[in-house]
Amino acid sequence: MGHPRIFISAGDVSGDLHGANLIRALKVLAPDAELVGLGGPKMREAGLTMLANTVEFGVIGVGPLFGSFWRYLELLSRADRFLGAWRPDVAVTIDCPGFHFLLASRLRARQVPTLWYIPPQLWAWASWRVHKLRRRFTHVACVLPHEEAFFREHGVPVTFVGHPVIDHLRSYRLDQDFIRSLRVTAKDRLVALFPGSRRQEVATILARQLIVAKALAQRHPGCTFVMALASEAHREWAAPLTARSGLPIRTVVGKTHEVQSAADLALAKSGTTTLELAYYETPMAVFYNVTWAQWNLLGRWLVTTPNLSLPNALAGRRIVPEDMRSGPPDAALIDEVSALLVDERRRADVKAALAEIHHRIDLPGTSANAARLVLDLIGTPVPRPPMMRPGFAM
Repeated sequence: MGHPRIFISAGDVSGDLHGANLIRALKVLAPDAELVGLGGPKMREAGLTMLANTVEFGVIGVGPLFGSFWRYLELLSRADRFLGAWRPDVAVTIDCPGFHFLLASRLRARQVPTLWYIPPQLWAWASWRVHKLRRRFTHVACVLPHEEAFFREHGVPVTFVGHPVIDHLRSYRLDQDFIRSLRVTAKDRLVALFPGSRRQEVATILARQLIVAKALAQRHPGCTFVMALASEAHREWAAPLTARSGLPIRTVVGKTHEVQSAADLALAKSGTTTLELAYYETPMAVFYNVTWAQWNLLGRWLVTTPNLSLPNALAGRRIVPEDMRSGPPDAALIDEVSALLVDERRRADVKAALAEIHHRIDLPGTSANAARLVLDLIGTPVPRPPMMRPGFAM
């Protein structure tokens, strides 16, 4: 195989983790591979030569694009110039559709075979984008079992590789001493808050989670509250809100999985965290911020599933409360979350459903499975783009 040149791009904290595990798997299978791309500290530590730290960059995604347009465009231009000069044998994009649809267009223009590892959830919303994906990507490595059928139905070459979250958690060793420190007494009900890892999300989602947490504190005096964050920067973003709430919330950094496994109830941002909680069979309520304008101008036309959170979508029914639209949580949601904390029969039903989800997505060797796909794509011919679809329009 020689010295394959592999370009890898990720744009957030979870993508950085999954990218790092993929890099390690690639190094086992192809020790002489040259690995260059966009990512974060974990990918650099694993052996990636980085063009830019996109985890710190803060403009991966559609929302931040409007506030950082020129920085966003400069990153795309810089990556494209490098691709033209370096000419990789294969490329991998990880999650982050807002950026990677555009990057993949340039990769297609340069006839680089490209794998999308952890593709966007097109089965849930804006499914018409699957046609754009089929034009720009050579193969998809999907991480949810029902995605495989969706992509095949739309003519996209696809392989289910398992979910990297489960692979990571399977080998993670929990700090039991720290877990024991989370409760003052054995009878405490531990409520955990996970507001996310992107700055533009933390404040708005945390504000709504705190409303629910305050209601739980009033109804159930035996509650202990802990908030798990990915970095000290996140602690700084969250501190003013937690101080104003008046709740005695312990904030921890770097012990997310310990908190997930120990909690009696989690108030979680929609996304990867919910799958991690499913692994630990921790009952949860899921939050996201879809504004009134976003829902009425776009969401109601684009969303194609009644359940937006991953646990509910994977179960095919509402098994956990979800509050995806912005605005204060209503009384019905607070009642539902409160019951999930203290109703043992309800908790047992939710735990059983989460265990079934864990079983369905648990395919060992996810990173190695994806790495083999990457290497298999080397040498795959990529046709020239049509004359009618130049630049980013492919």
